[in-house]
Amino acid sequence: MILGVDIGGSHITVATIDTKNHDIPEANLLSTYVDSTASANEIINVWISALQKSIDSLNQKPLEGICIAIPGPFNYPNGIFAYKMEHKFASLFGLNIKEIIIRQLMLPKSIPLRFYNDAACFGIGESWKGKLKFSKKALAITLGTGFGATFLNNGVPMLSGNGVPQNGELYHIPFKNGIADEYFSTRWFIKKYKDLTDLTITGVKDLTQTRDNKFVAQVFSHFSKNLGCFLSPWLKEYNADAIVIGGNIAKAWDFFAEDLRNELDRHRCYTKIYQSDLKEKAILLGGARLANDAFYNSLSV
Repeated sequence: MILGVDIGGSHITVATIDTKNHDIPEANLLSTYVDSTASANEIINVWISALQKSIDSLNQKPLEGICIAIPGPFNYPNGIFAYKMEHKFASLFGLNIKEIIIRQLMLPKSIPLRFYNDAACFGIGESWKGKLKFSKKALAITLGTGFGATFLNNGVPMLSGNGVPQNGELYHIPFKNGIADEYFSTRWFIKKYKDLTDLTITGVKDLTQTRDNKFVAQVFSHFSKNLGCFLSPWLKEYNADAIVIGGNIAKAWDFFAEDLRNELDRHRCYTKIYQSDLKEKAILLGGARLANDAFYNSLSV
């Protein structure tokens, strides 16, 4: 068994994954709320508790590895919060998470503990078992608390090369009056709706459930046009044959997908667009893939 772990700004999800079939039944998922603005001890205690519960549920089946998908910037090979994040996990700056987890879970050296970017794990999972299974060159993006992206070549994330931005990420790329992350995350929806209506929402789910169709349509229209305008030159430069979209914002697919397709067409970008069916399970499966030594060693970190 492998533990696939997804750590986000508001949650930790752990999946116990059988290495024979790689299925993830709902019963094998454990998800717990995490306050990313809490103290280091509070955050780590929640993480350790979730991991320990999943290990205990294995019922003596051998654990072959723990693979953790976590947002950047992060020192993935060494498991260290070597960079200070603005919106989350500020209290973990400088801590060696890898050593802490090994010590608190009393993991033997024979069990690998590996970390990788969450958006990259999403792309790996989609290439392995999802919508990108038959794509050679593709882009996978996650839209939620932040804007994650990974460029894939035969299922392997690319950190450099023709058409690939620095470190293979898009969140920091300048766009309009800021950077991409400010336009393609939950924060943008909250701000945009507030600007239009002077009303406060907590996230995109609120928009999809409101009866205020006029302003909801305006917000999603602006979002679709911005996203299509931003993505089209990258998709064309990389010559991507497909893009898959996941994250919480992707759950509002019917509110923006058609406008996004139209905007890409307007820019003469005809890359196939898919909504993720695997959703969070893509991240967990991508993490589980890291337990394979040959695949892990093929990655750039």
